[in-house]
Amino acid sequence: MRDRINIIIYSLCLIASVISLIIRYLVISQPNDFIKDITSGLAFSGATFGIGGFWQLLSDYGWKSIKCKILYPNAKVYVSLSYLLNIKLAGEDRYLLIKGGKINQYQPVGGVYKNLSKSIDKDWEAESRTDRSNPLDLRFFTKAKYIPEIKKWFISGKEREFGVWREFQEELIESTILKGESFKHIDVEFLRTEEKMMSKENRFKDEKYHTIFYDIFKVILTPEQEREIKQLYDNNSFSDKYAFVEADEIYKECFNNSHTKIGQHTKLILNYKQ
Repeated sequence: MRDRINIIIYSLCLIASVISLIIRYLVISQPNDFIKDITSGLAFSGATFGIGGFWQLLSDYGWKSIKCKILYPNAKVYVSLSYLLNIKLAGEDRYLLIKGGKINQYQPVGGVYKNLSKSIDKDWEAESRTDRSNPLDLRFFTKAKYIPEIKKWFISGKEREFGVWREFQEELIESTILKGESFKHIDVEFLRTEEKMMSKENRFKDEKYHTIFYDIFKVILTPEQEREIKQLYDNNSFSDKYAFVEADEIYKECFNNSHTKIGQHTKLILNYKQ
């Protein structure tokens, strides 16, 4: 609400600046010094304050976020806040992917972050879109006007899950793809945050847009962990649980002679720009 009020104020300042210039140069043919000083001062002050305010908003949120507040503030948006893990086979251009649980495709290890203490229903009018077994998953419906706040909150890392071990353990250790003895913990390097904001999609009822944020991490393997990953690859590079695929195959979104699908979002673990 505060940002919308600021946008209105900045817009009024720019309008006042333009009006002052119109009065100065078009309405009054021979203005005296007092009129010149007043109109010039108003034009300069209004333009400075308005442009400075919009620049600050753009710095904080970005143009797409500003459009959310101005063009379609009440549009229904599906939001997902997730992370993906880049697990690369040492010395090879191959990446470890797992079989998707809901979609018949191979994809990176990772998943949706969990909410810890944020009141998303009160703060963002959020309607949860979660499995009954995962009620805290950060995927929900909300209104477009809240997207800038959601983005800023997500980047802050506050009041939400921040680690990546849970999905690594569930998808690789509990699934018996890897042995727990070598993977009692993992080190990761944060690479970047990828965002897909306000893309037009209608997978769900009354929903017009998707907004998805992914934190991308690289798993830093110990020598022992590298050996186990290499042994897994040597034993079988492709199974009904996992696959080692090359970067070119990830870009093509398929492997196994184009018979097996790779999730579109898998590109994000590479140096990929949407």
